[in-house]
Amino acid sequence: MRLLPLATFMTFAVVQSAAVPLLSAQSNPTPAETDPAKTALIHRLLVLTRATELVVSSIEGAIPAQRLANPEIPAEFWDEFAARARADTARFMRMLVPIYARHLSREHLEGLVAFYETPVGRHLAEVQPQLTRESMTAGQQWGAQLGAEVGADLAERGIRVP
Repeated sequence: MRLLPLATFMTFAVVQSAAVPLLSAQSNPTPAETDPAKTALIHRLLVLTRATELVVSSIEGAIPAQRLANPEIPAEFWDEFAARARADTARFMRMLVPIYARHLSREHLEGLVAFYETPVGRHLAEVQPQLTRESMTAGQQWGAQLGAEVGADLAERGIRVP
């Protein structure tokens, strides 16, 4: 079993989907240390930005490539992984609270919530999954092009790339 691609996939899926900009470095509060009003703002922002939906969408979008890259992993694993991701977004949201609390002040959160409650903010949240999927595809194409270019340049210098 190839664990590195699976671990890389899971890390990428989670990091990729946390799309709200993190604006300021603050202390490292735990969920217990985050004041309830700030926690409520973070929850509101995560709902408005559809953060958990983005994670699930990113995971589901990456699974077909992971199935191909890891044929030794049974299909049932991927099916169950996707199902659990869809069913367990509340746990992920709880994990995000201290991260957002650490990087966003109450004023930042209030401003972001206000933005995402506008028609423009709602539209951005609505199209963000498509933007993310299409950006991932563009990134894969760009990476393939760069890889081919580097491979060709190295081959011209006599360096063999498997």
